[in-house]
Amino acid sequence: MSRDKIKSITDNNLSFYRTLHHFKRYGEFSNLEQFRDYVSWAKSNTIKIYVLGNGSNTLFTRKDIKSLILKNKLSKHINSLPEYRLEVSSSVLVIDVLKYCYENSFDSFYYLASVPATLGGALAMNAGRAKHHHRTIYDFVESVTFFDVERDCIRTLGKEEIVIGHRQTIFTGIHSYLILSAILKFSPISMEGNPITERCKWSKKFQDNSEPNCGSVFKESESKILKQLQGMRIGKACFSAKTTNWILNSSDSSIPILILITFAKFLHFLNIKKAILEVILVD
Repeated sequence: MSRDKIKSITDNNLSFYRTLHHFKRYGEFSNLEQFRDYVSWAKSNTIKIYVLGNGSNTLFTRKDIKSLILKNKLSKHINSLPEYRLEVSSSVLVIDVLKYCYENSFDSFYYLASVPATLGGALAMNAGRAKHHHRTIYDFVESVTFFDVERDCIRTLGKEEIVIGHRQTIFTGIHSYLILSAILKFSPISMEGNPITERCKWSKKFQDNSEPNCGSVFKESESKILKQLQGMRIGKACFSAKTTNWILNSSDSSIPILILITFAKFLHFLNIKKAILEVILVD
């Protein structure tokens, strides 16, 4: 692969926290061969890679990012299959899948209408409702097709071989797998209202989007501790006073966010409670 395909850029749009970073190694791929070339180069130069979807749960941790950031630019498609099934590419936004489902009167994961993720990102993190609801995107997944870097081949697995637990799959934080597409299976339903609009209204009422954020910070935590931190501010970042477990940010630097996260984890440690991050840290 030609080294000039890897760019050095300064940008604040690769994470929904909108922090400003210098990315020493940035590339985009629109097909599998390009991705394989990037991976081969990274291996030969002992460089970590991070596959970026829409950046909705990504926190870059330093001013100068050394990892090779690979933006997923695979072609977007939603193909209709028999028996209310869809074959959807990983680069398609979740909201576009939901719009298709609504237009065709399919039951779906409408509770993700306010999540600005790609399908690939949602599948990787097992996106869904709060843990006690026991509802995730995998309720509608038949299989996922992905490229296995280590085996150098394309594989397809059923959902029972993928899901590990709450917000956890075999893909979570693992960048030796590239999700290519998924087969989604739905059921026809009769709808009186628009579930997408209803979810967006709910989001506006209960979720704090007054400043840039990546939604939930921790996938496992003690709610009593996080409620005590609501409104806590470090510089231009703060725990939302409206939405528990959210950090709002208007700083170019990720340092204030990291301080808030570290403090929350320290309080959990003192109280012998788990605090496991949902946002992915990238350096």
